[in-house]
Order: sequence, then C-alpha cells, then structure tokens
Amino acid sequence: MRRVCLALAGLLLAGLPWIAWAQQATCPDGKKADGIARAGDNRHCLVIRTIAPAQASARITPRVLVVFLHGDNGGRIELQADSGTAAMLAEKLQAVTVAVQRPGYRSDLGSSDGQTSPADDDYTAQNLDIVAAALAQLRGLNPGKKILLVGHSGGAATAALLAGRFPGSADAYLLAACPCDVPAWRQWRGNSAGKKGAWTSLSPLAEAGKVPPATLISLVVGNKDENTLPLFSESYARALQARGVKTRVTYAMNATHVSVLRSPEFFMLAGELADTLSK
Repeated sequence: MRRVCLALAGLLLAGLPWIAWAQQATCPDGKKADGIARAGDNRHCLVIRTIAPAQASARITPRVLVVFLHGDNGGRIELQADSGTAAMLAEKLQAVTVAVQRPGYRSDLGSSDGQTSPADDDYTAQNLDIVAAALAQLRGLNPGKKILLVGHSGGAATAALLAGRFPGSADAYLLAACPCDVPAWRQWRGNSAGKKGAWTSLSPLAEAGKVPPATLISLVVGNKDENTLPLFSESYARALQARGVKTRVTYAMNATHVSVLRSPEFFMLAGELADTLSK
C-alpha cells in the first residue's frame, strides 16, 4: 500500500510549488487536501479516491486526468479501489482516475463537506462551489493535464451545471444517464416511483445558455433507462446545439440506468474525449 501511495504521489504531485501550496490547505476534518485522498481548500473538502491503471500499456494517456462523479444514493456511497466505474475508466483509458465523493456524502473514507438529503435534493449552488474548488485544486496539482469530467445520473447533472457555471473546471464532459431537465424528471419520478415533495435543485436545461459554444460535451443514456429517460438528455442536447455546442446523445443499446456505466457506448465516448484532450 505504501508503494502505491508513493507512486500516486509521484504521478499527481509534480512540481514543488504546487506541493507546497497543497500542504498549506487543511480540510475541516483536519486532513490535508493532498489531491490523493482529499481535494478542496481550507473551507470545504471532498473525499476522493485516486486510482492509477494497474498495468500501464502503450496506450497510456498521461496528459489526461479523469474525474468521476457518482450518482445519487441518499448520502452514502462507497468509493471502490479495485472495482466500480472509476477503476474501469482507469484501466480502459489508461489514465489516472479520481473518484469524487460528492458534497454531503459519507463513506468509510470519511465525509465530504456540503449538504445532501435522503431525497437527493443536492444540485445546489453551494455544492457546485465546493466541487468547483476541488476540481481547481486537482488542476493545480496536475499541471499540463486536461480534466475529463465524467458524471452519472446526479453526478451528470452536477457536471452539466459546472460546465455552465464554472466552464474552466474541466476540459471535456461526459454525461451518463443525466436528469438534465430536473423539473420534468422530478415529475416523472413522482409518477413512476412515488418520489414526490418539494425540490430546490438547479436544472442543467435551465442553465444551458451559460455553456460556452466551444465546450466538449457528450451524452450517453441507456435506451432501457426507466429513471432518467432518454428525453431528458435529448432536450438538454438540443438546448446546447442551439447555443452552437457540437454535441449529440448516444444511446446505449439494452442498457438501463445503472448498466449504462458498463456499456460499450459509455467507454467509447470516454475514450474519444480522452483522445481529443491528449492531442
């Protein structure tokens, strides 16, 4: 384990000025914002798990840092080191991948600052500020690298909102199973799954006009997704296209809301974006 940590430190903390800056940032839980287990600043930090490819190949993408935002889960999540989407992205893209524990979420690794609720009403301005600060620190700790931000479900909504409110937070975005039209999605979930109640979260569709036209952004959704229906991705893509953003929705055949993360289409799009950023 010590060798793994040292190897990750060598990969991520290149450049002595950035190391010194990172050591000055102490998270509210007392741990250092080192870009390996925590990312953020003195006010707010997110728990992260940094995963390097187990076996580097000739197709290594050293110029890309992949950051993964998980979906909604009522405030509890596990950031798996040897399985899960972040680990698969690290292997398939041959790139260091950072699994981010979204604001307010808890795991055996600790608690991320921010707020969430059992109803998952947490696509808020405050939480976006916290994620943006963590991404800014990861960028500073990885000079010369481009950030590919990958989000699933609520993580995709968060990534889409960041693309508009903090366009410099990442260099490319992959949105999987996005509830991008939040009011319509909530109405659907209220009818289909009984998830009713007040909702204050921001909606990516309402903020699509803030996304710069040159943004690299791709969307993928399972054609059998009965949670975040394909139409929620489609309406967001149309709004982006009206802005001049060159994007499209890719349909993962026979994929559900969860299995889209194991689909060939998901990894194809991630690979395309990583290759573009590597050029």
